[in-house]
Amino acid sequence: MKVIISLLGCVLVSLIGCEKIDLPPDVPNCVKKLIRNSTGAPQAVWKYQYKKETVYLVIPDCCDQYISLYSSNCSFICAPSGGLTGKGDGKCPGFYQEATDGVLIWKAE
Repeated sequence: MKVIISLLGCVLVSLIGCEKIDLPPDVPNCVKKLIRNSTGAPQAVWKYQYKKETVYLVIPDCCDQYISLYSSNCSFICAPSGGLTGKGDGKCPGFYQEATDGVLIWKAE
């Protein structure tokens, strides 16, 4: 019975676009959901330390979109760059100067 439930779960997961994603174990589930988003899935996700907090920079899959910064609970913080002007939303202009310990945690293949 467990095998049947597992197989049905795998079929359901594949229908909604959840592939196996190799991520560090400390990546929050909400960040995994951002990556698995079948419409508008990101090109890459970076992990940084910013203002004494772990944050995730989500690089969009195409042009003229904001590069979004999220907290570890996936609350949107700001868009430090991207968009039509390339300068983001102006809410965290010093992000790239202040952020430290940048690590690429996921990249689309």
